[in-house]
Amino acid sequence: MTMTLADLLAPTYDAPDWDVAACRGDAHPDRWFPDPSEDFDYAARVCARCPILDACRTYAAEDKQSGVWGGHEYRRGKIIR
Repeated sequence: MTMTLADLLAPTYDAPDWDVAACRGDAHPDRWFPDPSEDFDYAARVCARCPILDACRTYAAEDKQSGVWGGHEYRRGKIIR
């Protein structure tokens, strides 16, 4: 079974409209968790057209997430780039 990015979202998080997230169903979850030497342009482009960009950033910061959330790369809830 192939995992999508939506499968990685916390199902108990009370953010509005995860179902309309631009990343929902994305078949490339590895692009949302780049190595430090990799760019995250692909994820940033998807985030740029997302209607819940701010909720995604809030989730990443409050729940100390790592990876690309809301067009920024986070490490344990802190924006690193």
